[in-house]
Parts: sequence; C-alpha cells; structure tokens
Amino acid sequence: MKKPLIVLSIFLALALNIMAQKANNIANKIDAYNKLFPAEKLYLSFDKPYYSIGDTLWFKSFLLNGDHTASIRTDKIYVELFNDSLKFIENRVIALNNGLGYGDFALTNKLAEGTYVIRAYSNWQQNFGSDYFFQKSFYIGNAGDKTWLLDAHQKLNTAGKKILDLKVRITNLKNEAAGLKDVEIVLMNDKKRLMKADLQTSLQGVIETQIPLGDNKINGNYSFIITDKKDRSRQSVLPISLQEVDQIDLQFMPEGGHMVNGIFGKVAFKAIGADGLGKDIFCKIINNKNETQAELQVINKGMGSFYLLPTKGEIYTAVYSLNGKEQKQLLPTAKEEGTTLRIDQLSKNDSLYVYIKSSDSKRLDGYQLLAQVSGETIMKVDLNLKNGFSTLKLAKQDFPDGIIHFTLFSPEGTPVNERQVFINRKLKINLKFATNSGIYKPRDSVNLELTVTKEDGSPLSGSFAITVTDDAQVKHTNDEENITSYFLLQSDLKGNIENPSWYFKDENPSTLLALDHLLLTQGWVGYNWDEVLKKTPQVQFKAEKGNEINGRLTNLLKNPVPNIKLTLMSLGKTIFLTDTVSNADGSFKFKELPFLDSAAYTIKIKNAKGKTALATITVDEFTPAKDINFAQKISPWYVNADTTILSYYKNVDQRKTPTQRQQLALEGNALKEVEIKGQAKLKEFRLKTAWDAKFMKEITEEELKKVPRKTLMDLMNEKIPAFTIGNFYADGAFGIQKDTFDVEGVSYGAPSRPRRHNFYNFLIGGYLVSHVMIDGINTHFIASGTDDQINNVPYQSHPFQVSRTAVLPDVFLVNKQIFNILSAEDIINIKVFRGISHYYLDIKTRSGKGPWVVTTPGIYVYRPLPIYMAKEFYSPKYAVNKDVKTPDLRATIFWDANVVTDENGKANISFYAADKPSTYTLKIEGTDLFGRFGYQKSTIKIVNKTESK
Repeated sequence: MKKPLIVLSIFLALALNIMAQKANNIANKIDAYNKLFPAEKLYLSFDKPYYSIGDTLWFKSFLLNGDHTASIRTDKIYVELFNDSLKFIENRVIALNNGLGYGDFALTNKLAEGTYVIRAYSNWQQNFGSDYFFQKSFYIGNAGDKTWLLDAHQKLNTAGKKILDLKVRITNLKNEAAGLKDVEIVLMNDKKRLMKADLQTSLQGVIETQIPLGDNKINGNYSFIITDKKDRSRQSVLPISLQEVDQIDLQFMPEGGHMVNGIFGKVAFKAIGADGLGKDIFCKIINNKNETQAELQVINKGMGSFYLLPTKGEIYTAVYSLNGKEQKQLLPTAKEEGTTLRIDQLSKNDSLYVYIKSSDSKRLDGYQLLAQVSGETIMKVDLNLKNGFSTLKLAKQDFPDGIIHFTLFSPEGTPVNERQVFINRKLKINLKFATNSGIYKPRDSVNLELTVTKEDGSPLSGSFAITVTDDAQVKHTNDEENITSYFLLQSDLKGNIENPSWYFKDENPSTLLALDHLLLTQGWVGYNWDEVLKKTPQVQFKAEKGNEINGRLTNLLKNPVPNIKLTLMSLGKTIFLTDTVSNADGSFKFKELPFLDSAAYTIKIKNAKGKTALATITVDEFTPAKDINFAQKISPWYVNADTTILSYYKNVDQRKTPTQRQQLALEGNALKEVEIKGQAKLKEFRLKTAWDAKFMKEITEEELKKVPRKTLMDLMNEKIPAFTIGNFYADGAFGIQKDTFDVEGVSYGAPSRPRRHNFYNFLIGGYLVSHVMIDGINTHFIASGTDDQINNVPYQSHPFQVSRTAVLPDVFLVNKQIFNILSAEDIINIKVFRGISHYYLDIKTRSGKGPWVVTTPGIYVYRPLPIYMAKEFYSPKYAVNKDVKTPDLRATIFWDANVVTDENGKANISFYAADKPSTYTLKIEGTDLFGRFGYQKSTIKIVNKTESK
C-alpha cells in the first residue's frame, strides 16, 4: 500500500519542479524582452495652442527612457507636419543632447487654413507601433478680407424623423452682417457629399433652415460648406455635431480582466457618447429575477465602478434611462472557473493591498505576480493559492511614481489577470518666478529670476522651455496637456483622455479615485504577451546613437565580402573624408560623423590596387513611419469666435516681424522666378521636342529631397494628378478612324473619339504620355533605336502626329522599368508638358546619363535626411528713449527652449514687453532628467504709460 504513495509523492515533486521552471522561464523571457526592447517616451512643448498663416511654430522635445531618465540610445528624432487631409507636408530631423532638442516650422502662406497635426518619434519607437508616438492637433487660421465669421446654433430633433435645426449668422471681421447674400450650402460626411441647397441670408445675415436627415444611423464627421455664389472664393466650413441623442456606448471592464462566479469583485464602467466623450448616466444592475444588484453613479467623465457577486446561471443586465427611454445592456458573462485580481492603493497612503482569489479548480501552487513599469520588471512574487486566496501588503515607497502594471501568471505560464494602478507622485519640481517689478509698461524690460526646487525644498538643476504669450490674443485653457500629465499618464494609455492635466492638479481622494477609474477602463499600451512569451523578438528599427552610417557588402551570390576598404566623402557644404573596413560578415560602419544641415555622401570600395571593386553596397536607410490615418478635428476659429482668438487672427498682418515680411516678399519673388524658368524651359522643349508643348507642372529638387527613397513611379502617382496606366486614349490630335490609310500597321483618318488599344500605356487622365525625355534623350531610343520627336517627324509619314508610344508596346515596357529603377535621390527635377492630345515628361537626373539606367558597381550615393538647425526666436530690444515706429503686437512675446537652472536651482530670463497694455501668461515646463517633472503658469501685467507702478 505504500508504493503508490511513494509514486504519487515523486509525481507531485516533479510537477512542482516543472511549475517552478516555468515560472522562472516566464521571468527570464520577460527580462530578455525588456532588455532587448527598452521603452522610449517623447513629448513636445509648444509656444502656443493655435497659429495663423505666416506664424512660426516653436517647439522643444524631450525624449526619455521608460524610467523617465535622459535617453541613452537615441540622438535624433523625426518631427512631421501633416495637413487637414492628413497628408505629409514636411519634416524636421532634430539632433538631441541628453534627449533634449528644439526646432520650428515656418507656417508659410502656401499652407491652407485648417486642422494640422504634429507627429514626432524616434526610429527606435517604430518597433512599438504608432501608439508610442507623440501626436498633437492644432489649428492654423487665416483671416482676410473675405473671411466670414459664423455664429452658429444647431439642434438635432429625433421626434419622428431626424431633422437638423440650423441657424447661422454670417458677418465679416468688422462684425458687419452679410445681408441678402445668395449662398450655397453643401452637407458633407467626411469627403462624401450628401445634399446641396441654395439659400439667401436675411438682412441681418442669418440663415435659418431645417434639414431632413432620413432614417439612417448617423456617424462620421459632418460639416457644412457655405459658399458665396457670386464669389466662390469666399467660403467657410461649419462643423456639425450630428450625434445620436439616444446613442451611448456603455462599456463594462471587470477588475483584473473578468468576473468569476462565486467571487466578489469590482467592475468598472464607462459611458461614452457619439462624440467620444464621457457622459453622465445613472444605471442599475439587475439579475434574472429583476432584482437590483448594484446602482451605478458616474464619478468623472462617464466613469465609475461597483461591486458584484456573480452567481452561476444568472444573467446581469444594466438598465438606464436616456432621454426618457429605457435602455438595457448585458454585462460580460462571468467565467465558471478562474482567478481574480483586485488591488486597493487608495485606502492607505503608504501601502497598497493585492487580493487574489481562485475558484476550486484553480487552487494551485506556482502562480507568479509581476509588477512592471514602462517595460522594466520591478517585482516578482511567487504565490500559493491552494487555500483559494492570497493577500499582499506592499509598501508604496518600493515603487516608482506613475503607472504600475500588475500581471498574474498561472502555474502553466499563462497571463490570467492584469491591472494598472497609479502610485501617488513623490517626486516633483517646484517652480517659482521672482520679477524685478510687479507691473510693467509697454516696451519695458522684463527680468525674471526662476527658482527651481525638489519636493524637499533643495535646489534642482533641470532643463525647461518657457513661453510668454499675450492674453489679449492667446487663450490658454485649464485642460491643456503638459509634460507631467503626458509622461506620467498619456504616454502609457491608449485612446483619448479627456482633460488629462486635471488628474494632477490636486491629490485629493476624489481625484485619485477618478484616476483609478480611468486606469480600470482605459486600454494599456504595453506587452503583447504572445510576442513576448512565444516568439523570438526581432529588432526591426535600430536605435540611432550618434551620427553614423551602417551598411553591408555582398557579392553576386549575395555572400558577404569581408576585409574590404571603403571610403566615405561628404558632398555637402562641409567636405571631409574618412574610411573603414568591412568585417567578416561584410558589415561596415562609419562612426562619429558630424551633424550637418545638408549632406550627401559618396561611398566607394577600393581593392588592394586602389581600383573600384565590384561588390554591391547596401546601406541601412531610415524608413519613415506610415502616414497617419486619424487625428482629432478642431473647430475653426471663426465659428462662434472667442474674442481673444478673434483679436489674434485680426492682428496677423500688423504683428509680422521684419524678418517675416522679408521672407514673404522672397516667397513672392521666388514664384515669379519659377514661372520665368518654366517659360525658358518651354521654349527650349518646343524647339527640340514638341511644338505643341505647354508647361504645366514641375516637381522640384526640394520636393524630391524630402522623399529620397521613393521610386519615380510612386512619385508620379503621388505628385501628378490623374497619372495612371490604361489602354483607352486617343493616338493623336485628330483621333483614329479605321479603314483609311495605314502607317506602320495603324489606320489613320478623320477625327474621332479615343479608342481602346491592345496594350497598356502611361496616361494622364485620358491622354497618352507620349514622350519621356531623360536628360534630353527620348526613351524611344531604348525601345527602337530611333527618336520620335514630333518636330522631326515628316508630316507625310505621320500626318496626324501619332507617337510611336501608341504603336510600339516596347516603349511602355522600357518606361515602366525606368520608372521603377530611378528613385527621387537620382533626380534633380521633373517637368510636365501638355500638348494637343499628348503629355510629355522631361526628367533631369543627377548622373546625366539619360535613359540608360545602370548602377555603378562599387559606388553608393547616400543622402540622409538633413539635420534641422533651429532658427533663433525674434525678440526685439528697445533702447531707452528710442522711438520705434513699427508697432509691436506680438502674440508670442518670448520663447526660450533652452532654459537651464544651475546648481543653486536658478536661471535668469529677460525680454521686452510689446506695445499694448495687457496681461501676459508665462508657461514653463521641463524635467531634471531623473524622473521629476515641473509645470507652472504665472502672469505679469502690462499697464498704460500713464499708470503708476
């Protein structure tokens, strides 16, 4: 009878040993993943919340490690600007020093009014996806003589059929009514046109109408485009809030991930309206017998929580009233067996309590609880749940500030419960300004002494950005995100967070409870456990430390070529020469290159005799992130205009600095110069190639440099409207008609419409791209050995000037090959010409070799995105008793992205006030690069010269 017991004991010992090995294996895998993929976080501070055409947007960047210390692996970031249609405009490559950098965007008059987006990221952050990128929407406005101000009121009535009541009063910038104006209004859903109406404003400039919307469910972004029918260049866009008044998304999130029958637990909820914002509701939870099990009360932004003891066989329903209608929604189904995880970090200031419970079948030893912060495991606890529960008391002082992610792993190594909690901030930065005067007069010199201390009052050295703005033109809101709310909250959570800075204003119990509800209901940006535990992680995007060029040498068989000397020579403004040698894997590296605002490099392979070798060079090129596909829309400034914002846009022309006026003048001259060059090129092109050519468009070298790795094919698809491939087009100016005379197998005759051909060609719209001229040479030479310039074709041979492109299939194949081989970095410019029935492309390459595209062996031309050198903020200096006639109406009075406090926590800041009495807001934010953040707003007053201080 004893032998089976011995066997059983051995079996249990082996099982426990296997479980212990699995637990260690989990921890090892997570540690290995964290070591391979340490997190980075990026934040940008701006000088103001909105801008106008002609402004300069100033920013400072903070790139930190996951533990909020200075970045140790990345020395440059990419800051990108996207327009209202989410199309890429331009970028800045910012060099970093201890994770800090700064730059600017000149918002030229080439930009259209609308919502714009700034996106910023490091190459390393691309390994984690765009959720880790910094992204910010803002509005760029443009006030002018044709600007309409819209005072709009709208209401969606759902009694019966849906009807939108709309009332809009239209005025100009002088508040004069646009009376008796014939206008066209078009209702848009995103880019889809839904309906159109012609209306006339009243004498007071009012449009008042009712618009039936049908019975379809309302979704998407709606807007009215209001256009003056007599002057269609006068147009305004009115966003419409067409939200279903009886539509709420009520979400339930059990603490730890799920409910388990027979285990008492917490369930969080969030009520979201059609606008994506939280809604206040009152709700009760009932069981199958219609008995109330819990009552729900929103605490903040549509969020709250309740406790429930789920029972086997019961179905739980949420019942709430919305606009007088009773609504019902089922709760998530509880699991029959499982574990639950509950954490209480609010009851005690110094401790948090962890409660873990299990159902009967899950009462096992070998569980493991892990706590992680931004990719670093900071705690591992082995747990025994044979008694069905385990309770832990953990000291808060053992955890860093911010969001802590707890995960419970089963004995089999599977994540079964997760929970995020926020540990109260212990580390913080105190900021205080001392002024040389309490009140200032226009054009006075303002001197500020900044004092920065830690939470214990000791001095602190840190890096900060300060902006001073005029309250009469720039309106700051109380819910602006800041460096503290971003790094401690937003950088670790997915989705939109309403008023994130509110959670950090006061550390009272109600605020901390609301923050806990946010963490219970908001998704976590963190681990994909399948990737961490089951796959071998691969680094796709390298961290860019220093400024270096990495590449590899291979032979014709793709095998590495070791021990080969390579020479690097810069081709930009700064000329230098260096060399390196490929290693056993064929890899090579040029290190410690200078950061340049414009650079191109030639890499050459030299063999022992100093001649160019035949190995193939590949270089690790930067691949930009994909274009964004979603951005928060911001209402135009001219809709229900705030007086402060209205003053800002009305003063645009008056507050331009001398530098800005000069720049705008240069832009105007540059446009005329392009036109003159275009006419010169047109004359040359007509003489040599096609008499009927008309200059249409140029893709400039400046545009090409922004996308160096794009193929010529992709470029033309993107930059030339209606560029396509097809087989339905006209052969010549007079069309085609069969059964007439024949030239080279094609019939010619009287005019007719385009016809369908037997093979494809490149087209622009319905017209053939007849000639592709590369460095002045027609690609027909490659296809047929002869040219096909229209000017040189005898009329008797081609009486209707039909291009060989239309009759020789080989021309299309040659062009297609060239378009896919050439890239933007190979091209200086592309000009588009239009003839009677053909289009012509004139392409100028850097090599000047024409259509014979051959890669030179042993040579590689590398053109990295240039490092951006930030401009200096314009800050006037007024001498005593000096009369300056130019009015000073700056909106951003002062900007300094490089305020650094010394070992005593001190820094001095000085600037001059502008011309008008006002109140200035001083906003400063920054970090000590050791986990502390500071954000502060202050004000100073500017009074009339006649007022005493």
